Amino acid sequence: MEHKDREVEKAAEAAPGGLRLGADAPLSVPGRSAVHDTVAAELLLAIGAIGAGTGQDRTAAGNEPNRTKDGGERLPSFVVREDRPQPGGIFAATLAESAHAREFIVRGLIDLPNVDPGLDAFELIVYGQTLYIWANTPRGLLQGAYQLQDRLRASRELPSSWSERGTFRIPRRIFHPRFEGWPGERADFRHISRLGASHCLLSHDWHKQRNFQQFVVGQRFPDAVDADVVRRNAEQLRTAIDWCTSYALEPCLWMTELPCQGGPWVPEAERERFLTRYSAECLSDSGTYEGMTLCFAHPEVRAYYRDLIGSFFRTFPEIGTLFLFGMDSGGELCDPDRCPRCAGMSPIAQRDRLIRFLLEEGGRVRPGLRVLTTSWHWEHDPAAFLAHQRQLPAGSGLYMAAQKDGWQAERQSHELLREARAICRERGQLFIGYDNFHWGDDSVHGLRDIQDFPLGIAAKLQRWFALQADGVFDHWGGWGEDIASNAVACRAFMLNPLADAEAVCRDIAHRQFGDEAGPHVFAAWSALERAHRCLSVACTWAPVQWPGWYMAKMRVPVPGGFEPLISRHDNEPLPPKAAAGITYNGGEPQELFQAVHDAWREAYPGFAAAAACLEQAIERVADGELFYRHWWDGAAPSPSRKLHLQRQLLYVRAGGAFGRDIGLHFGLCALYLRAAAEADGEAARDAAFRRLAEPLLREDLEASEQLAALFAELGATGADLRPGRNIAGRFREKADGIRRYLRE
Repeated sequence: MEHKDREVEKAAEAAPGGLRLGADAPLSVPGRSAVHDTVAAELLLAIGAIGAGTGQDRTAAGNEPNRTKDGGERLPSFVVREDRPQPGGIFAATLAESAHAREFIVRGLIDLPNVDPGLDAFELIVYGQTLYIWANTPRGLLQGAYQLQDRLRASRELPSSWSERGTFRIPRRIFHPRFEGWPGERADFRHISRLGASHCLLSHDWHKQRNFQQFVVGQRFPDAVDADVVRRNAEQLRTAIDWCTSYALEPCLWMTELPCQGGPWVPEAERERFLTRYSAECLSDSGTYEGMTLCFAHPEVRAYYRDLIGSFFRTFPEIGTLFLFGMDSGGELCDPDRCPRCAGMSPIAQRDRLIRFLLEEGGRVRPGLRVLTTSWHWEHDPAAFLAHQRQLPAGSGLYMAAQKDGWQAERQSHELLREARAICRERGQLFIGYDNFHWGDDSVHGLRDIQDFPLGIAAKLQRWFALQADGVFDHWGGWGEDIASNAVACRAFMLNPLADAEAVCRDIAHRQFGDEAGPHVFAAWSALERAHRCLSVACTWAPVQWPGWYMAKMRVPVPGGFEPLISRHDNEPLPPKAAAGITYNGGEPQELFQAVHDAWREAYPGFAAAAACLEQAIERVADGELFYRHWWDGAAPSPSRKLHLQRQLLYVRAGGAFGRDIGLHFGLCALYLRAAAEADGEAARDAAFRRLAEPLLREDLEASEQLAALFAELGATGADLRPGRNIAGRFREKADGIRRYLRE
C-alpha cells in the first residue's frame, strides 16, 4: 500500500504544470465488467483516440464495427486494465477497485467516502501528470467519463489544479431509450445514460410489448400471442437488457394489465381474434370501450399468470421493477356489476389483488421485485386512492404526476402529492415523480419538432427534489439524435436540482448555439417558461385539454357545439388540490373553463415572444454542429444548430397557435354556461350567449384562420407528418362556421 501511495506522491511532486490529453494519452481502467469496458471506450472518445462518426463508422462507445465477437470493446494496446496510473494519461476506478484511493482520501483530495452510498457520484482531479476519475459506483465512474467528454469538448487543456465533482441528487432517474421504434438501437441506451439515467424503462403504454405474454409462452394459453412475435420480442428484450448492462442502466418494464380486446383504435378483426386466444369462461366484460378482458378471479387465469411470471423472471432476471398501468391502452379490469366472480369488488381493489399476486409470485423467482402503481385514473377519488396506497406492501410503490398525467407546462406542488409521498415513506414504498422531460402528449402531435423548455426541466426537478422523491420518470422519452437541450438540462439538474436555473440554461444556450444566437435562445426559453407557469395554474382536464385530444377543436363554438366539452361522460375535471395560495381545479364548471381561457390569455404572448426570439436566433446562428453532438453516435443524423432552432420554432409556433384556440374555445364554453345559468329557456340562453360572446368569437375566428394558415404552410413544406388529418381544412371550416354565425 505504501509504495503505491508513494508512486502517486512522487508523480504529483514532479508535476510541471497543466495537462493536455491527446489521442495517444495512456489510459488505465482496472475494473473488469461490461460497464468498465464502456468507461474505457468513452474515455477514448473523450481524448479523440476514436471518432464520433455515424452509420458504418460508429464509435467504440458501443457500436458493432468496434466490438469483439463476444460484445467486448476492441481497446487499443495503450489501454491497460491494471491498478497502475500512467503519467500524462487517465486513471479511472471506483474506490473499491484501487489501492491508490487511500492516498487521495487521507490527503483530503476527494470526499467520495462521505457521499450517501445510494447516490452515484464521481470526482475528477488532475494530480501530478495524471487525470484521476474516482467514483463510488461503476455507474458513477461512467458518468465521470461523460463529464470529462464535455470538459474536453470545451477545452483540451486541464490546469494542474483542476478538479470537478458531481453527485446525482435524484437517486433513481428513469428514462425510455426512445419514444418510438421499440426497442431502439444501442445508441439510444448510450444517450439516456449520457443524460444521467440510472434506470431504463424499456416500454411504454403506446408500445405493444407491455405484458408478460409478449415475451414468454404460458402453458395454459399458448396462443395468447403469436409464437413468432413472442420469439422476436424475447430476442429484442434480451438485446436491450444487454445494452442496459453495458451502460449501467437497471432495466424496468411497463406492464399494461390485464389484457383485453382493446379500444376503437384496434382493428375489429384483431379485437375479435382476442376472444379466440383465451377460453371464454376466463373472460369478463370490462364495462368500457375496451371490451372483454381476462378475469383475475378465475383460478385458471391466476395459474396462467403464475406460470408466466416464473418463466419471465427466470428468462429475464435483470428486470427488477414493473410499472403497472391499466384501465386504458389495452389493459382493463372486470366490471364488478357484470362479472359474477368479481361482483362487488371495486376496480381499485382488483388492482391491489393483482399487485399483491405479482409481488408474491414474482418475489419467489425474482427477489427484491418492485411493482409500482400509478395515480393515473385512481386520483379521481383522492381519499380512496390514498387509503388503498396505504394498504399496499412495501414492495409496491407509486409513480405519480401532479395532475393525473405528465404535462410539459405543469409545475405544481400540492397537498395530495405531499400526502402520497408521506404514505409511501411510511410504508417503505418507492415514490417516483411522473413527468414529461422531453416529448409531451399535451403537445401538437405529428410535427417532429424539438420540444425544448430547459428552464421547465429545472422547475420540475426542483419540485421532485423538494418532495424528496425516490426518483423521477420521463413518461414518453424522445429521440436521442435530436440532442435536445432538455436532455442536457436533465443531466445538470439531476446532478444539482438547486443550481441557478438561469445560469445553467444560459450556459446551455451559448454552448449549443454559439455566443451570437445563445442570448436569443435563452430569451426564448425564458418567455416560454413564463408562459408554462401561467398554464400550470389550469391543468384541469387530461387529455381533452390537449391539442391531440381536444374534443371540440373542429366544432363551431356556439350553442350546439359545446357538447363534446360539457357532456362527455369521461370529461370529468380532475379533483380540487389545495396548495399555498390556490386550489388547483377548484370551482364550478364555468369557473374551470374560464380558468383555462385565462391561463391561455396570459400564456399566449409568451409563446409569441419565444417565437420572435427564436427567429432572431436563427438569423444569427453560425451554422454547424451542436456543442453536445458527441452525445449521439447512432445511425440517424443529428440536426445542425440552425435546423435544431427551426424545429424548436415549429414547436413554439404550433403549440401557441393551438393553445390560443383552446383557450378561446374554453372561454366561450364558460360564457355558454353563464348564459344557461342566467337565462330562462333555450331561446333566452342563446340570445344571451350571442350578446356576451361576440368579441371572443371574433378572436376565435382569427385564431382558427391562423391555425389553418399555419398548417397549410406546414403541409406545403412537409413539416406536418400527418397531412391526412387535414387540420388546415378543418380549421377553415371552423372559421367559416363562426363567420356564418356572426352574420346571422
